[in-house]
Amino acid sequence: MKKLVIFLLCMGTHLYLLAQQDLGIRNSNYAGIQGSLLNPSSIADSKLKWDINIISVGEVFDNSFLYAPKNALPFFGVKRIIKGSIDENLFYTNFNPQDPNKLYNLTFSAEILGPSFFVKVAKKHVIGFTIAERSYSNIKNIPGNLAQNSFSYLLEPDLWNTTFHDNTSRVNAMNWISYGFHYATILYSQGKNLLKGGISLNYLQGIAAAYTKNTNINYRINDTSNIIFTNSSLDYGRTDIDTYKKINNYGDLNHGHGFGSDIGFTYMRLKDPEAYNAEQDEKAKTGSNYIYRIGISLIDLGYINFNRNSASYHLQTDSADFSNWHHSKFLSNVQFDQSLSAIFYHGDSLKSLTANHFNMALPAAISIQADWNVYKNFFANVTIIKGFGHGNNPGVIRPDVYSLTPRYETLWGEVSLPMSLLYYNQWRPRIGLAMRIYYFFIGGDAPGSLLNLNNLEGVDFYAGIHIFLAEKAKPN
Repeated sequence: MKKLVIFLLCMGTHLYLLAQQDLGIRNSNYAGIQGSLLNPSSIADSKLKWDINIISVGEVFDNSFLYAPKNALPFFGVKRIIKGSIDENLFYTNFNPQDPNKLYNLTFSAEILGPSFFVKVAKKHVIGFTIAERSYSNIKNIPGNLAQNSFSYLLEPDLWNTTFHDNTSRVNAMNWISYGFHYATILYSQGKNLLKGGISLNYLQGIAAAYTKNTNINYRINDTSNIIFTNSSLDYGRTDIDTYKKINNYGDLNHGHGFGSDIGFTYMRLKDPEAYNAEQDEKAKTGSNYIYRIGISLIDLGYINFNRNSASYHLQTDSADFSNWHHSKFLSNVQFDQSLSAIFYHGDSLKSLTANHFNMALPAAISIQADWNVYKNFFANVTIIKGFGHGNNPGVIRPDVYSLTPRYETLWGEVSLPMSLLYYNQWRPRIGLAMRIYYFFIGGDAPGSLLNLNNLEGVDFYAGIHIFLAEKAKPN
């Protein structure tokens, strides 16, 4: 737990990765290809003739177990977070010894959007392409006793000689590369009514994945010599992390393939349909010629089949003794799996293996976006993102987001103030800030911890550069 959580946090802050909602950017009329990742129809009839994303990065991290005190962090102390994560001297836990079974949660998502673009190929038709590396990780309903034992490497004597039970925790983590092909068009245009539609088809290359499910663990740590399991069972799967030690070419990262898709529609109520369709005035250029627009989209539908250097396992025992655990050294991922099998099945190191492949579902969600042109270049946006669960099947989950974002935008720049509620088994209120100066944008939906305003329990940050050409207004 400790290494996993700190690795995720360190990776996120080190890369400055792209947050999955980007509330201050993706609903803008100048979002470009970014907008298609929230609703594929957004690029149809765009105020941009073409858009090229050079690089965009950011991340979303939130948890209820770990925290770093704000007095231990300097202003925008990314370097301190990274160093403290590596040295393991920055983070504390919210573990309550009086309530050792309290449940905690963690969610993490990150994305690097590489060279991507869209271009109008006809008056009503737009095509685009994206390439992105994405990561999602969820730890759901982990009991405090298990989280604290993991954080302390099972070396906390106060938690020894007590039998604990876990039948709630689930872990899902996945990293993949997505190659997306996007198409959008105007489906209907009559008077003040305009309807757009779009679809994205994504080829997916799985890099890494892991999951646990059907957790039913009763354990007792006696001391540094043995751990006792009784009436316990667990299903888990993973890609072989040892294969990353020797990467000779791009193909060595490939652990599976899959496909995903997004579909979306946007209705717009126009102020002046003649000016809008003819693009004859400045309002058409700024995108302020609509009264409101409402979009709905289904995003990240699909899964990846991890079938290369991957495996799934089932552990079950009435009674097992993990002796000498503190002195056990595992030279490989496979050796660890076989050792667990031998412990749970009393010497049979191969019995836990159930398959040499498994499927992982994408972070599917439904999203609704409503944008109101309040006055001239002032807008108010409401966006709802509702993540789907996957039942008992492995798959990463997108947290729910409910947001209100006022913004001021022009061709040359914009500023927005995202106010949101993030929900992943716990509610998290957030107030952020995002800005764009022509081609460059930067923002965050929860910058408080980086600005030294509160304890660090989560980070939300994004930045990027995209080059675009706006449609020119035609002379009267």
